[in-house]
Formats: sequence, C-alpha cells, structure tokens
Amino acid sequence: MSSRTKTHPVPETSAAQEEVEREAWQRLHPRMVLVSIGWLAGPTIPLVGAMILAAGRLNAHGWIALGSYIVVAAVQAGHEWVRYRTTRFRFTARKVELRSGLLFRKEKSILRDRVRSADLTANPVHRLFGLAAVKIGTGEHQGRDEDEQLVLDGISREQAVQLRALLLRQTTGGAGPAPEVPVRLARMRWSWARYAPLTVTTLAGVMAVVAGLSKLLDSFGIDITKLGTARTVWDWLSSLPAVVAVAVVIAVLLAIGVAGALVAFAEAWFGHRLEREPGGLLHMTRGLLTSRSVSVEERRIRGVEIVQPLPLRWARAARVNVLATGLTRNSNHLTHPAQLLPAAPLAAVHEVTAKVLHDAASPIAEAVLRGHPRAALRRRVLRGCLLLPAAVAAVLGGLAATGLLPWWSLGGAALLVPFGALFARDAYRGLGHGLTEGYVVVRQGTFVRRTVALRRDGIIGWRGRQSYFQRRAGLLTLSATTAAGRGVVRIPDMDAVEALRFASVAVTGLLEPFMERTSGGPLPH
Repeated sequence: MSSRTKTHPVPETSAAQEEVEREAWQRLHPRMVLVSIGWLAGPTIPLVGAMILAAGRLNAHGWIALGSYIVVAAVQAGHEWVRYRTTRFRFTARKVELRSGLLFRKEKSILRDRVRSADLTANPVHRLFGLAAVKIGTGEHQGRDEDEQLVLDGISREQAVQLRALLLRQTTGGAGPAPEVPVRLARMRWSWARYAPLTVTTLAGVMAVVAGLSKLLDSFGIDITKLGTARTVWDWLSSLPAVVAVAVVIAVLLAIGVAGALVAFAEAWFGHRLEREPGGLLHMTRGLLTSRSVSVEERRIRGVEIVQPLPLRWARAARVNVLATGLTRNSNHLTHPAQLLPAAPLAAVHEVTAKVLHDAASPIAEAVLRGHPRAALRRRVLRGCLLLPAAVAAVLGGLAATGLLPWWSLGGAALLVPFGALFARDAYRGLGHGLTEGYVVVRQGTFVRRTVALRRDGIIGWRGRQSYFQRRAGLLTLSATTAAGRGVVRIPDMDAVEALRFASVAVTGLLEPFMERTSGGPLPH
C-alpha cells in the first residue's frame, strides 16, 4: 500500500540539476535503533527500585508489569529496526525527500525554497551515540505539525549541522542589515532562575509524579505506609493537628516542586545564546542534557508575543516568543522552539524584543492600547460570577449525590463568586488593542496574559465573528490572519464599528470593498 503525504509541482531543470537528482538515497544511522529504545531506560529505574523494595514478595500484578515491560521493549526494538531498514532520505538541488514505512508507505517532499526553519535537537541518548534530529519547517498551517515539517531523526550530529547550514544558506531581505560575524543578542542569566518556580505546573507536576510512583508501587503489592521510614513519617503526621499536618505536606510538596522547577530550568536553558548570524539568520542554542539549536530566517519574522502567567505577572516578569513562519507550535514552554528567553524581567524581555525586530524600542512597551466597551466587562462578570460557580456546584452536587461529599459542601461554590468578580475585572482591564507605526498590538487574558505585536505587513486577512450574545451587545471578535505563530491573532469583544475601522486603518485597502457593501451595518450577514 502506498500513500503520498505531499506533492509539489516540479519545474523544468537543467542537465546539471538532473544529474544531482540522481543522487543515491541515504539511510538513517544504524545506531538510531539503540537511541529509539533508550526512552525505556527512564522507567527502568523506578521499576528496578520497586523490585528491590518488594524483596522477593512480587505478586501477580508485579510479574504482569515486569512481563509487559519486557514485551514493550522487544516490540519497540523491532519497530525501530523496521523503521531504520525502510526509511530513506535525500537532498537534491530542488527539494528534500523522505520515504518511510513498510505496510503503509509514506513519501514526503519539501521544495528547498519553501524551507523556513531548521530545528536541531539531541536528547541525552542522541548525544551518547553522536546523533541528532533535524526538523525542517515549511511555515504551512494544516492543523498538524507532521504536515508542516519533515523530520530526520537519527543522523550524525555533524551531518545534521551541515544539512541545516545548507538548507538555510540563502540571501535574505530582512528588516535590517545582516552582520558579517555573529552578533550576540541575549544570553541566559542564572539570576532568572528565581522565576522558574512561578508556574501553576510546579505543584501539579509533583502531584503527578507522586501519583505515578504510588500506582507503580501498588502494582507490585507494596504498601508504602508499611515501610519503615514511611511508616514513621505517617505516624508523626497523624500525631499533629489536621491543619498543621496539611500545611507540612503542602510545604514539602512545594519544596520538591521548586527544586524540580530549578532542575528543569537548568536542563532546558543551560548555555542559552541568542545570536544574529551572517545571511540574516536568527540562531538560538540551549540545553544541558537535551541540546536544542533553532535557526530561522529573519525575513520570516512577523512579530513577537509576550506571555505572562499570573505568577510571572505578579513578579513583573514574562516569556517572549518570536512569531515566524516555519516554527512549529508547542504548548510546553520548556521545549517551545519559538521561545527566545526563559522567564525574565520585563525590562530584559523588551530589550531583546527591540533587538530581534531591529527597532529602537519594543513596540509592546511603546504602544498605547485602547480599552474595550463596558459590555465586554459584563460578559466576563457573567462568566466569573455565575457560570463558573454554577459549573462547580453541579460537580459538587454530583459528588454529594454519590455520597462522596456532604450536601453542605455545595456552599463552597458560592465562595467562588467574589474571586470570579476579581478575575473578571482583571480580564477586562487586560483587554486592549492599538497601532504603532509598523505593528498591531493586542493584549488579552488574566490567568495567562498574552501581548502580541504583529507586523502590519504580515497580516494577510481579517475575520470577524459575532455570537448571538455579542450581536445583542454590539461586540465583535476580530481576528488577524497571518502565516506565523498560531496563524491567527484574536482581538475579542471589540465594539463592532470600531473593529472594522481599526482593521481598515491597520492594513490600508484590505477591507474597503467589503465596507462599501456593508455600509448599512457593522458586519456582512
């Protein structure tokens, strides 16, 4: 069976190019089989630890888990050997081609002149065997990352570096002159590590690890409360007042979470450097165990995004992402290829933003944002003070009906009303939009506040959307379509008439034909 993932029209070529097209197909490095099953080394440590604690008292669940682990390792090794034997790739004068699969054959090709970025990654197992993975981005938005990139996972690091340089060796017409030697724009400062624990995932990550270890020990028939040290700690906590015991447990979990966040920060951002290279390339390297190297053409940059989760906003810090065509989307800020800096003070973020955009100052820092109508506040108050408590009350009611909670616990939903009002007010105050000489600047969000500076010449279209309730309130959600980032920048709950006027001024000539047709109303129907 055969399925072609992507095809491109092939232009006429010269005899010399046709000779290059006949280059031999290459295989991945054979050591990739060992690299691909290396992920099993991580679960091996807790598995062996649990077997040692069991000390010959392994129950049926334990033997099943051990046997399953061995079977998974064997299947993974066989799968990777087949992948190695059936995967071929080659570089020609015009395109990059990849073929893979045994039963379901996949063929993917990317024209060389459509390459927008190259992301070189090497995890600890890759580095142990001298290998790397190269992700070649095209900048297309088709809903899935595998449709937007071609991945060569399992080539030598030297070959990966050469291929990245070859793919991005192009003359650019960027916003500023290309330097003759690399120019350092930023580097990681260890003082920024203080911002690493300021994330909602700090405690959640610890709870996930504790739950996973507890489930693993339970599968081996091990009751942690009956172990020596654990039993002593449990008895000590039981002797304390309930409030004190809960506070001690939370403090310990937070301490573990903070330590884990600091370790993750060091692993992800060790050796971080952001440089402008000859040829108009923006290049970033970072990572202690897993090294990551990202290059993107500056002419593909369409703007920046400053991200401030609530704890970082309280500390007047932020993260900054570059909006560029070709960079894949990733929700994990530790592995996000578009993130230029770790969480850092706002002053440092604005400084790097200005350097990346070739501006004297950050457009986000200079923009004067216009607020949104009071109807937008009413919508947020409705969600925060009515809908959220009602949803929580429904959940608590369901638990109470099953006997897991007493009925008086429903009163806890009412406690969310004042907090909902505070967050609704904060979300409304966070709404804003404005124009600078070359950028559209948009701000929104409360738990995670995002401020985007999008180049006005990078906007390829506008989209307006009104729900029934927005229509009654005279509001509209305006979205700027672009080829970078998520592909769209939303401006929620604008005044409908102001939205059309704003879009018309931001990109001259784009909306005039539609506004003439709809002069009698704020939106075409």
